Amino acid sequence: MRAYLALLRAGFQRQTSYRLALAAGLLTNAFFGVVRTAVFYALYRERDQVAGLDVADALTYVWVLEGLFAVVWAPWFWELAEAIRSGEFVAELLRPGDPYLRLLAFDLGRTLSVLVTRTVPTLTVAALLLPLRLPATLGGLALLGASLVLAAVVSFQLRFLFGSAAFWTPDYRSLFMLVFPVLWLLSGFVVPVDFFPGPLRALVDWSPLIPLLMAPVRVATGAAGPALATQVAWVALLWLGGRAVLALASRRLVVHGG
Repeated sequence: MRAYLALLRAGFQRQTSYRLALAAGLLTNAFFGVVRTAVFYALYRERDQVAGLDVADALTYVWVLEGLFAVVWAPWFWELAEAIRSGEFVAELLRPGDPYLRLLAFDLGRTLSVLVTRTVPTLTVAALLLPLRLPATLGGLALLGASLVLAAVVSFQLRFLFGSAAFWTPDYRSLFMLVFPVLWLLSGFVVPVDFFPGPLRALVDWSPLIPLLMAPVRVATGAAGPALATQVAWVALLWLGGRAVLALASRRLVVHGG
């Protein structure tokens, strides 16, 4: 356990060392957040609600999205795949302990750094300037914090599965780019999934994309129970899927003499 905590701390320290990238990321979040805020204010100028969301819900969605952007679409997205293709990943299989847990601990340390240095400041400043619908109690804030961490875990698990494609094909980026537009839309990064037609929304609500963004938004706006349950369920399912893929890939490496 001590080794995994050390990896968590190392990941946190590594990510916080990129101070220029932090400043650039905050400015980028602010710019796109302001643009999206203007768009939603224009949408709500002549109406009180759209698809059951009022302007406070929509603005909360915008700024949670900006806060989580670098957690979900992490700048180190392809590091695992590149390590697999270069052969560096073999070292992970030789180290003591569980390779999946080591990768998770280090990645979670990096994403916790992003949550502390980008997500929290972004949401705090936005909440001071705009009518966001964020929890007003310590308990509610704790649930929102837990939801953000679960989103980070699901993000790692999905990135691990995409990166693992490099075990079987050198063209792993093309595979991802084929499905990226669909992921971008259905995860709620274009518009809230509440705006989708009924059948499509019902389908998307059962997908592993909901825990990435829409679940934290729903926790923030008051639907904490179902949203957290969805995140926990997908963490468990993706955990099993990731472990199965890693076990299969490890056997393949052994067969090929790696």
